[in-house]
Amino acid sequence: MDRARLVPGLVLIVLGVAFLLAQYFDFGPALFLVLLGVAFLIPYAFTRAYGLLIPGCILAGIGMGLAFERTLLTAAASVPIGLGLGFVAIYVIQLLVVRASHWWSLIPGGILVLVGVAAGVPQAQLLLEKGWPLILIGIGLAILAAPFLGSRRAK
Repeated sequence: MDRARLVPGLVLIVLGVAFLLAQYFDFGPALFLVLLGVAFLIPYAFTRAYGLLIPGCILAGIGMGLAFERTLLTAAASVPIGLGLGFVAIYVIQLLVVRASHWWSLIPGGILVLVGVAAGVPQAQLLLEKGWPLILIGIGLAILAAPFLGSRRAK
């Protein structure tokens, strides 16, 4: 099958199903965003186009965050956590599928998850306010240890 037709065809089918179901059922924006993310992830599964993975994971992550807002957490905590996990999913999915990945998405993902956790858990907020220098220490130790770990792997 022609990949140039596959991607837009699958995206339109998923969006059409989502809009059709939205007319009869009250799913709210959470399910719509998850389905919109899936509309990008399905073609990614066939084409491995990195440009489809990024919006797919981000939209699905926001949708999952909105879904958990109704059950477990407040919006101040659930939406950043969902979006952050969407960014982390970009790294993980690409790593699993292609066996290589770009680490850039871990930075906004990690920051957003930390912000969400700090907003949802008061003790975590205190830990982040007082303990953030530990992150700098950990990064510094990792930089200093990298040559030693790399030399052991080379032997």
